[in-house]
Amino acid sequence: MTTKAGIKHKKEFFAELEHDWLAIDRGEKAPEPIHRIYFESAEVLSRVLTRQRVGLLKVLHVQGALSVRALAAFLERDYKNVYQDVKILEESGLIERDSKNHVLAPYEKLMIELPLTA
Repeated sequence: MTTKAGIKHKKEFFAELEHDWLAIDRGEKAPEPIHRIYFESAEVLSRVLTRQRVGLLKVLHVQGALSVRALAAFLERDYKNVYQDVKILEESGLIERDSKNHVLAPYEKLMIELPLTA
């Protein structure tokens, strides 16, 4: 699965959602499902996707689901800091928890779209 992250204001997001919903209502084929995560600005995106958090996502992709403690040990970082990173990534929708409460990045690729127009 691919996750697409980008910049989109709430108004634009809901307009996109409405467009897809109305197309389905008209009997048109539903768009291919894509897990999407939108941030309100490039600044917010850069605050969430720091270098250390991207490294954390890469470890989860390679290693699979891990407890936060195991993840901190693997990254050789302080548990408290990794816990904070996990919390932020989880709240952003970039990681999830499994039935054992382990964290995972459930996608193969993270595509980031950064519009250069206002």
